[in-house]
Amino acid sequence: MTDLATNSETEVEVDPELLEEAQRQISATSPNAAINEALRRLVETERAKRRAAGDALHRMVMNGDLDFRALDSVDE
Repeated sequence: MTDLATNSETEVEVDPELLEEAQRQISATSPNAAINEALRRLVETERAKRRAAGDALHRMVMNGDLDFRALDSVDE
């Protein structure tokens, strides 16, 4: 865990209106639950974006849209 997660003396500034709205929208039982859920959703969204980009790149390679042989002549 990070120092932030384990050190109870660390202070984090959170926009109270944004936190309240997030807590309401996801029916979180506490501010902590809302923050953790928001972070979980952010991480999942970013992972999905990277996975989709990797899949698209893989498809391009499989379809021959990328020709890595062209890289051989870059240093010449």
